[in-house]
Amino acid sequence: MPHHTEHHGTTQHLDQLIAEAADATGILPTIDRCQQLHDELRTAIGQLADQVRRRLDYQASDTAEWARCEQALLKAQGALLGSLGVGLRSAALHVQTLGEAAAALADCIRDE
Repeated sequence: MPHHTEHHGTTQHLDQLIAEAADATGILPTIDRCQQLHDELRTAIGQLADQVRRRLDYQASDTAEWARCEQALLKAQGALLGSLGVGLRSAALHVQTLGEAAAALADCIRDE
C-alpha cells in the first residue's frame, strides 16, 4: 500500500502534468516534450480510469456523480484514440486534450 507521502508525490506530479498540458497551446513546447507528456499522460489516464471504474462499481448508476465520472471515462477513451499528429501545434492540442481528460478523471477520484 502506498504511503501518504507517495500518494501526495504522485498527485503533485499528476497536477504538474495536467497544468503543463493545459498550457501547451499557449507557448508551444518542443515536439520531444509533447511526446514525453503524451506518454506520461497516457499512462496516468490508464491508471486513473481503472480507479474511476472501480469507484463506479460501488456507486448507484442513477446519480449525477456517476454520470459525470462515466462521461469522464468516455472523454478519456476518446482522447486516447487521438495522436500527436504531424505538426507541433497538433501535438500541443493533443497533449492539451489528454491533460483535460486526466483532470476530469482525477476530479472523480478526489471527490472520494
